[in-house]
Amino acid sequence: MRVYLNALKKRAKVAPVNVAIVGAGWFGRGLVREMVRWPALTPKLFVSRTIEKAVSALMDVGVQREDITLIKSNAELRNAMATDRYIVTSNIELMKDLKGFDLVFEATGDIEVGANTALWSIEQGINFVTVGAEMDATVGVILNEYAKKKNVIYSDSDGDQPGVLAKMIANAKMLGFKIVVAGNGKGFLNYHAVPDDIIKWVRPGHNPRKISSFTDGSKQGLELTVLSNATGLIPGVRGMYGPKVTKETLIEDYLAVIKQEGIVDYMMGTNCNFGMSVFVIAKREHDKTAESLEYYKMGSGPYYLFFQEHHLCEIEAPKSIVDAALFHMATIAPKGKFADVLTVAKKDLKAGTKLDGVGGYTVYGLIDRAEVVKQENLLPLGLSEYAVLRRDVTMDEPITYDMVDFPQDNVVLRLRREQDEL
Repeated sequence: MRVYLNALKKRAKVAPVNVAIVGAGWFGRGLVREMVRWPALTPKLFVSRTIEKAVSALMDVGVQREDITLIKSNAELRNAMATDRYIVTSNIELMKDLKGFDLVFEATGDIEVGANTALWSIEQGINFVTVGAEMDATVGVILNEYAKKKNVIYSDSDGDQPGVLAKMIANAKMLGFKIVVAGNGKGFLNYHAVPDDIIKWVRPGHNPRKISSFTDGSKQGLELTVLSNATGLIPGVRGMYGPKVTKETLIEDYLAVIKQEGIVDYMMGTNCNFGMSVFVIAKREHDKTAESLEYYKMGSGPYYLFFQEHHLCEIEAPKSIVDAALFHMATIAPKGKFADVLTVAKKDLKAGTKLDGVGGYTVYGLIDRAEVVKQENLLPLGLSEYAVLRRDVTMDEPITYDMVDFPQDNVVLRLRREQDEL
């Protein structure tokens, strides 16, 4: 943390790090709250479909109403950038013509909005960070290729599970460990859960569909796909193993079920809720080192557990802004297509049904190896919300491309086609 703070204090003497935030939901509002605690980080532009949410988020951190400018046009944006005021708009199209920004942070969870925002940012040579695993798992590989050609950063965010796990993995590798399993914890899983089922657990300010995607396992598969594509770790089986474990027996519980090393997976807690935890099982074989690790209470080896009870989402996200804007490095970015999330019916569905995507009422997602998803012509979950069924589908049946039509083209479909041709 000292490195981050020193870099920001040095930057503060020159100019602020101007950040455009897209999305004033739970994460976006929280990000503003955390950014203002860091030197030099300025949420200069806030884009939200609901103006009031963005304005209230700024006022909640002490910004006076008269210091916020509401805009609708590019001319108004340019004029506002010449002032010390914070800027709020509901016009996402203004993201096509940004001047004076160091980074765009996308926090909507909307795949199409995320893809467009990433493209517009990269085309203008602006660093881009997202917390949208849904978008990243679907078209992140091609977007990162675009970013590399423009010499800008494309990254998923610290604080969310993929970013936290990527740092844990990098640290373990640096210390000489080989990764066996990396993943996250869950306290509850129901593939067929829909937003109506979980509404009583949804806190104010949270999106029921988002919570539904946690409950039905789709979000977890998307997040671990992001991790897989960044690290080369793969799912061991479709949907992963998901053993029930305790922290004390986690290593032996996994070794009893996995068939190979180098995988992503999730664990279910038996006596506690592992819902915010992340873990890495790593291997290191060396007699003298094993003696030291046992002395340091890591166990007798050769398998060792790196375990973190939490990931702090928007509280840790500013580190990714600093990584990209000041150090020109990604917290986590795809290096290839190693995993994907296929679409599965939550219930019996009739021909003509419009699928409603991640966390909805019609489908859920299961992670599998990318080569399997491609070979079996399976529909990626991130494309499902744009699809209409050609024929009837039964509950828990995987949905293939030839079972659906896409009535309208869009940026996500175009990017995915280009990505699949790589």
